[in-house]
Amino acid sequence: MDIEGISWDAASGMMLGLAIGDALGAYLEFQPSREPGNYLREYKSGGPHNLPAGYWTDDTSMALAIAKGLLERNGEFDPHLIMENFVSWMTDGKFSSTGTCFDIGMTCQMALGKYRKDKSNPYCGPTDPYSAGDGALMRMAPVIIAARNEKEALENALLQTNLTHGCTECLQYSEAFARELWVGKALKEYRHLKLPLNTHLMEVKSGGYVKETYQCAWWAVENTDSFEEALITAVNRGHDADTVGAVTGQLAGRIYGCYSIPDWMFDGLYEHDQIRYLASELHELN
Repeated sequence: MDIEGISWDAASGMMLGLAIGDALGAYLEFQPSREPGNYLREYKSGGPHNLPAGYWTDDTSMALAIAKGLLERNGEFDPHLIMENFVSWMTDGKFSSTGTCFDIGMTCQMALGKYRKDKSNPYCGPTDPYSAGDGALMRMAPVIIAARNEKEALENALLQTNLTHGCTECLQYSEAFARELWVGKALKEYRHLKLPLNTHLMEVKSGGYVKETYQCAWWAVENTDSFEEALITAVNRGHDADTVGAVTGQLAGRIYGCYSIPDWMFDGLYEHDQIRYLASELHELN
């Protein structure tokens, strides 16, 4: 077992950060990028899914589905169980903040549809290079928190990616993201995947492309000095703001920890206590 395991503070920060970034960005999804003077700095009701303030979207729902699957198997990665959880979310609204599946990426939808037709192979992620979406990065935290060592963290990160995103580029960014979440810092071997630190904010893209999401998240973290500012900076890039927020929240939560989260971000988050408790349960597995 690695001696530098993830602390409870970091584990809780990762899960809460995921949901906070998701909920904060939900209102800004599909909107154009904002200038700093017009940044959204609070949870807001409405947006494309007409959600109450502090409610989260598919990013958190799929992370919860993975977390529940890991807990049910005492930390073992059971791909069929997790895919069944994903299907229950898609068809019945389980793990959703509203009780319905109101937001699902095309690549995830395609993979789950394939699985429903033939459940013999749970790894249904398309391998087409044009399917390089960010849907696996957004839900990464549970497998990292529950892992007993870095090797297991990386293996399960790639397994959970392959469930719905099987292209080489998705796997490349999942590897980088998983290893950096595990150690809690940017790794020099992945520097070439990131934007230069001095990239102007209007040049930072935030669409659903896995490369853009990874780069935007790290750019936001590296150009700020707090959990709060990292998330606000990221989600205000707009476009796929909820997922950029979820990915940035995992990084910032891992780096700064649960105790760095401002009260307003925690208290205003839907089911915040349950998410923190779930992080604790995952952490106890290792």
